[in-house]
Amino acid sequence: MKDKWRLLYDSPMPGAANMQRDLEILKEVAAGEAPPTLRLYSWAPPALSIGRFQKANTVADLESCRRLGLDIVRRPTGGRAILHHQELTYCLVIPDQRALIPAGVVPAYRFISRALLHAFEILQIEAELNSEEARGGGLVAGSCFDTPSAYELCVAGKKVVGSAQLRREGMLLQHGSILLKLPLAIYRQVLQPRAGYDQDTYLASLAGRSAGLLDLGYKITGDELANALSTGFARLFNVEWGVTGGRFSCHLSCHLKEVVK
Repeated sequence: MKDKWRLLYDSPMPGAANMQRDLEILKEVAAGEAPPTLRLYSWAPPALSIGRFQKANTVADLESCRRLGLDIVRRPTGGRAILHHQELTYCLVIPDQRALIPAGVVPAYRFISRALLHAFEILQIEAELNSEEARGGGLVAGSCFDTPSAYELCVAGKKVVGSAQLRREGMLLQHGSILLKLPLAIYRQVLQPRAGYDQDTYLASLAGRSAGLLDLGYKITGDELANALSTGFARLFNVEWGVTGGRFSCHLSCHLKEVVK
């Protein structure tokens, strides 16, 4: 008989509530109050999440974020800024045990990426993993999606998934953003370019390196992506899900306070 883990479909939440929810799940699993958990969710209103070690005012135009009605939230994980708008976000919390997950950050990324690859195969999306030599740009301004990191997924040569890890209380938490559409027009208004780039050059580079699945011509819904992802993780860990919550809502119709041009 397969172990039964927990699958959560959460309604869209503000940025701070989403990050708090991820940490609450970590505490529940660490305390033995819940089994290993996969959470699928989205954001309302859209939010800019800042990596744990980034400085918000060097990453984002904070006044533009406020004007547009964007949440700004700090993630408990590292990495660079992500604009959470038209996407599916996943959070996996499991014991950091060698029977479940390899030791080390990069081997764990590589292993967990197999679940994402399984999901994309179900959806007939041709994806590949970056090599271990592909690394992010360190503690710099800019978007998580401007540089593919080791063992993250690309489709048609463009990054479509950005993930980050946290280890705490004997647990491994990995959460990540799977783009349905790249919100380039919003990035133009709120994101500070990386050093050495002017805004237009930087955004052209971002568009050349990343994309959403809908941008790439794949006709999928948030529900289809969520279902494929849950199947991919169940297959990777050879478990069954005890499902809590309803259908996934990717909140594609969520509007900002003003029209983004």
